[in-house]
Amino acid sequence: MISVAVVGIGRMGGKHASNFCKGAVKNAKLVAVCDIDGKVLEAFKAKHPNVAVYSDYDKMLCEAKPDAVVVATPHYSHSALVKKALEKGISVLVEKPITVTVKDANSVIEVAKAHPEAVFAIMYNQRSNSIYARAKKIIESGKLGDLQRASFTVTDWYRTQYYYNMGGWRASWSGEGGGTLINQCVHQIDILQWLLGMPEKIISRCKTEGRKITTENDVTALFLYKNYDCVFTASTHELPGENRLVIVGSKGTMTITRHKAVIKYLKMDEKEVNARAKRDYGNRADKKYTKKYMFYGLKNYITDGLYGQQCNILRDFAAAVESKDPSLLRARGEEGVNALNIINAINMSAWKGKEVKVPVDPEEYEKMLAEKIDSEKKIK
Repeated sequence: MISVAVVGIGRMGGKHASNFCKGAVKNAKLVAVCDIDGKVLEAFKAKHPNVAVYSDYDKMLCEAKPDAVVVATPHYSHSALVKKALEKGISVLVEKPITVTVKDANSVIEVAKAHPEAVFAIMYNQRSNSIYARAKKIIESGKLGDLQRASFTVTDWYRTQYYYNMGGWRASWSGEGGGTLINQCVHQIDILQWLLGMPEKIISRCKTEGRKITTENDVTALFLYKNYDCVFTASTHELPGENRLVIVGSKGTMTITRHKAVIKYLKMDEKEVNARAKRDYGNRADKKYTKKYMFYGLKNYITDGLYGQQCNILRDFAAAVESKDPSLLRARGEEGVNALNIINAINMSAWKGKEVKVPVDPEEYEKMLAEKIDSEKKIK
C-alpha cells in the first residue's frame, strides 16, 4: 500500500482525490491534500475527515511524507511543485501539460533524471483508450503500409464564455500559458505524436472566435513529416463539433472517431494497384478492400462514467510506484515535452506567420511568450 497526496483539489484534482478515497485505485491510500483555497479544504475535510489537509505544500511533504504526489494545479505552478517532490525522492504524477514551455519542461526532466528512485508520470489519459492503443500496434506492424497523409479534427471540446469566466487564469498567456491547445487539445496532440512520431516542421494559424479571451480557441496547423503531412484542426467554439482522426497508408485507411474505428485494408498496396492498372481509373478488382471495426466497449463506457478515464492512469501510476517499475506507466513524465514542443511550435508559427522547425528554440519561445504576456497585461 502506497501513500498518496493530491495538490490542487479543484475540478480535476478533486476527482483524483475522490477516486483514491473511493478505493478505486488499488493499493493506494490518500493521506493528504493541499490547496490554497481554504473553503475548498474545509469542504473536503468535512467529507473526508481521515485525510490531512494543508495549505502549505512544503509542510505537507514534510509532515505527511507521501510516497507519491499527484499535481493538479494551474499550469505555471507545475514545474516548482514537481521538482520539490522529485528532489525528496517522492514519485510524481503531473496533470497535463507537463509545464508551459519546453525550456521549463527540460529543467523538470533533468531533475527527474537525477532522481531515478522516484517514478515520474504525466496524465495522458487518452492513451488508455483501447482504440488508440490498438491503432498504434496496427501502424507499427506496417499493416497500413507507407503512411501517405493524416488529419485530426478536434472540435468537440466546446467551452462557453461562462467557463472562461470561472477562473481568471483560464485562456490567458499569463495564467495558463495559452488556450485551446495547451488546455484541451494537448491530449490529441500527444496521441498524434504517440501514433505518428514527431513532425519535422509546423506551419499554423491561430485565432480567437466568439469569446472574450486573449488566447486562441481556433487552430489550423500543418504538421510536416518526412514523407507526408498531417492537418490538425481544433476549436472550442463550434457545435456540435467532432473528433475524427484519419490516417491513410498505401495499404489501407484508418478512421477513428471518439468511440469507434473503421479500418479499410486494401487487397494490395496502392503502388501495385497503380502498376497493374490498364485503365485510367485503375482495375476495379485490384481496388477491393476488407473492412474491420474497433469499438470502445460497454465496460469502458461504464467505468469511465463511474471513475473517469483518468483513473486508469492513477492505477498505472500506483502500480508503478509500488513495484518501482516505470515500465508500467502509459506515459512517463519526460514524454510530456513532446506534445509541448508541438504546442510551442504551433504558437510560434502563428506568431511569426511562417513555418517553424520542431523542436522549437526554447529560448526564443520564452522570449516571445513573455512579449505576449506583456501585451496581455496592457489590454487588461
